[in-house]
Amino acid sequence: MASPRIQAQARAELMVIRGGSREAALRLLAAERSEEIFPILLEEIVHLGFPRALVLEVDFDSGEIRPAASLNCDRHSLEKFRTSLWASENPVVSVLQNLSGDVLKMGSGSSDSYYAYPMIFRNRTRCWEAERERRQDCLAVLNSRITKKFPLQQQVCAACGMRGYANVVLAQVNRNADENRLREVRNLVDRANGFLSRLFKVEHYYNRMRDMEVTISRLRAVMQSMADPVILTDTQHRVVIQNKAAERFFRVPEGVSEGGKRAVEFNNLLFSAALSSMVVSASDTSRDLTLVDVMDGEEVLFEAVCAPTYSAEGVRTGMVTVMRDVTDLRRADEEVRANLEKLRTAEDVVRQDRDRLNLVIENVGDPIIVADNSAKVVLLDPLAKELFGASELVRHPELVRNQAKLDAYLTSFTFSFADKENRSVHLYQPSSRSEIEYAARSGKIYDARGQVAFTVTVLRDFSTWKKLEQLQIERRMLEMEKFAATGRLAGTIAHEINNPLESIKNAIHLLGDNLDPSSKPVYDVLKAETERVTRIVRQMLGLYRNVVQLSDFDLDAVVEDTLTLFQRPLAKADITVERQLGPISQFKGSADQFRQLLSNLVVNARDSMASGGKLIIRTRQMRSRDGTHSAVVLTVADTGTGIPRELQKTIFEPFVSTKGAKGTGLGLWIVKGIVENHNGRIHVRSSVGKGTVIQLTFPVTREVPLNAQRTSSRMGTFAQQ
Repeated sequence: MASPRIQAQARAELMVIRGGSREAALRLLAAERSEEIFPILLEEIVHLGFPRALVLEVDFDSGEIRPAASLNCDRHSLEKFRTSLWASENPVVSVLQNLSGDVLKMGSGSSDSYYAYPMIFRNRTRCWEAERERRQDCLAVLNSRITKKFPLQQQVCAACGMRGYANVVLAQVNRNADENRLREVRNLVDRANGFLSRLFKVEHYYNRMRDMEVTISRLRAVMQSMADPVILTDTQHRVVIQNKAAERFFRVPEGVSEGGKRAVEFNNLLFSAALSSMVVSASDTSRDLTLVDVMDGEEVLFEAVCAPTYSAEGVRTGMVTVMRDVTDLRRADEEVRANLEKLRTAEDVVRQDRDRLNLVIENVGDPIIVADNSAKVVLLDPLAKELFGASELVRHPELVRNQAKLDAYLTSFTFSFADKENRSVHLYQPSSRSEIEYAARSGKIYDARGQVAFTVTVLRDFSTWKKLEQLQIERRMLEMEKFAATGRLAGTIAHEINNPLESIKNAIHLLGDNLDPSSKPVYDVLKAETERVTRIVRQMLGLYRNVVQLSDFDLDAVVEDTLTLFQRPLAKADITVERQLGPISQFKGSADQFRQLLSNLVVNARDSMASGGKLIIRTRQMRSRDGTHSAVVLTVADTGTGIPRELQKTIFEPFVSTKGAKGTGLGLWIVKGIVENHNGRIHVRSSVGKGTVIQLTFPVTREVPLNAQRTSSRMGTFAQQ
């Protein structure tokens, strides 16, 4: 808001204004913010008879001249006035530089003419800083005395730091502009500029005051957050402000005893005496001071660090004192003694760690060589001593050759740029009296300067690895024999079962003509399951012959048939079944094998939930991002006992079971064979006590369009799923 002094000056100016101009001046006087001046000014210009009016402002940071306010002007006409301070040929810039009004013609093809008049920050009264320091470089006064070109690049007051403003007021005129009307515009703009300059200055000081308040509040918050006592005193050593830590020693708390009050008085007396002593000496900036803690009643030793404060004129206004608690220095001797004892204890710990490290090196099982930065061996473990000799006096010729090979290897690695190196080295082994291939694995240890301090080399016997590889090959051969035996066994069993099964099928066929209508559903189930047993037998023969008949089938229908078959056993076991069957396109495969696959998984899930639980079967179809491939995902999840981690890698091998004597160990092996026959993948997640999730993914070899409700956003590449 405008101050009373500014309003008094404005009323004095109103005494010489007459007529309609007096009404405009009253409106300008009523403005309380600088942003209200431009709208009032434009309205008064239009009221004088000018059809259009606008104000252009100068951005001193970017040098851009752009419209700031307008009346009766469209956006297209305003864009014509945008320009830059450096466009000296522009008539608007000329008006600003010359500080004189002029009639401008906007463009060669346009008939519009505007009267332009500058409006800059100027005043005959100096700012408060310039008045106080009796300076003559106030920006407002300098701008009011300009006789040459207006210095657009120097619009910051050297006294108060306030940045000025520069505007151009434009009013549309006819070709034959009346000089009297133009004079009225000039008078109106000058009058508005006077009010704007005053409000601009008031807002500047108001913003500075707000900034100072923010700064003071921040400094106060910083001082209050300090753990050390901080006191600001005046020239008479009277406390102006102090933080909470200082109040603990220099302010009497509520409910304190008479002794506490005397302790506070004594603290203030000691503090004032210390400040007076430092001021008199004029050289000491710190002094030890012992005060009494009023709350604890203990003496506290402080180091009072003082710094004088000065005004802008260089006059001393007081002193800031920060007191640091140095009571702990009294315990310095005790702490030094305690630290010395800790160092001795640490030395013993280091010695023990060194002994343990040596013990580890001696029992690691591989030769270890430690060399310095010049490739000289400084440490050998017992196995390395056996390879390279423990004594320099008497050594076997083969050990000398070993030492030569080691020196060549260490020299090459130590002076190379590699941090680690793996290389094969052939060395003579005295115990076996043969040459053995070792894998030399080396690394470097750097000092604080980044230079190589030591190298560590571990030699690992390759012969042991080769034995391990031979054992793995033998194990794979054993598994292959086991698979072959399993196939032969399956073929034999299937052949033996097939003959009585054909008799059962013939008997069922003969019963079909003599059944009651009420027994027909049971007969149909018996016939269908007998056919399925026949197909399973053929599949068992297929394990031996590897013959599978593939055709298009509906996976969701297979899931429903399997769950219908196991509905009563699952309900009896108190197992809740949740179906999450998505729209699946038919794909090529064996429906019977998928029934067998699902039956095995459902039976395993039922057996793992002896006390009941939840079985979830979900199907979904995914499409790759390029839209050319798709896959069907079948997920079977249960809340059973789970599979131990050590068995998860072998559960799909034959005769491996988590059911003990109850299981045969062939169910998941058959599942794996069916999945592999359909080029699928298996992913298992299981936690003991929480359950198991088995996810089977099968590629779709023949695409059928999915439901239109399935969007491509749900599809991703199979690898990501």
